[in-house]
Amino acid sequence: MRCTKCKNVWLQTPPDDMPRRVDLTEPEPAPPPPTASSAAAAPDASVVAAASAAASPPEERVAIPPRPRPATRKGMSAGLGILILLLVIIGLAAAAGYFFQKQVVASWPDAREIYAALGIANPVLGKGLEISNITMVSQTIDGQPVLVVHGEIFNKGQAGIAVPNLLATLRTQQRQWLFDWVFKIEKPQLAPGETVTFTTTAKNPPKEAKLLEVTFTEKAVGS
Repeated sequence: MRCTKCKNVWLQTPPDDMPRRVDLTEPEPAPPPPTASSAAAAPDASVVAAASAAASPPEERVAIPPRPRPATRKGMSAGLGILILLLVIIGLAAAAGYFFQKQVVASWPDAREIYAALGIANPVLGKGLEISNITMVSQTIDGQPVLVVHGEIFNKGQAGIAVPNLLATLRTQQRQWLFDWVFKIEKPQLAPGETVTFTTTAKNPPKEAKLLEVTFTEKAVGS
C-alpha cells in the first residue's frame, strides 16, 4: 500500500478471518402510487367530518311568523269613491233643478210634466188658462219674410186669472231649437169662461222652422 501524502510504501496483509461472508438483506419494495379508484375509495378527512356533522341531528329552531296585516281592498275603495262622487253630482243636479225650477220650465216647457210626476212642481204658471188654435202663416211684408202667429187663450177656471207673458219657440221637424221670442196680449186678465185672441210676428224666421210652440213664461218682453 502507498500513502498518498508521504509516498511511503508498506505491505498490508488481510485479516485472519478473511475471506468473510456477508449476507445482505433485500430492501422492502416501495408501495405503489395510489390509483384513481383507490383515491376515490379513500374518504377525505374533511369529507368524513362533514358527513359526521350531517349525520348528527341539527338543532331544531321554530320561527314564529309575523302577524299578517289586513290587506287593503283598493278596488273596493276606488269603487266606493266613484259611487260617492256620482251621488254628490246627482244631488247637486237635483238641488239645482229644484231651486231653478222656473228657469228650467221657461227654457224647456216639457220639464213641467217631469216636475209634476215627481211631486215637486211649483204652481203652474198660467194655471187655469188654455192656449189653443195656434196657426202660423209665412208672409212677405215690405220685402221681408215674416211669420205671423195667431192663437187663442181661454180661461177655464172659476175665477179671474192674470195672463202672463207668452213665449213662442220655433223648432225643426226633429224638435231642435231654432229661435224664440217673448210677447204679451193687450188684455192682462181674463174672466171665467172668457176667450181672447192674440197675434204675434217674427221677421226673417229660419227656413228650417217647421214646428211652433207657445207657452206662458216669466221672461220679460224683449229678453
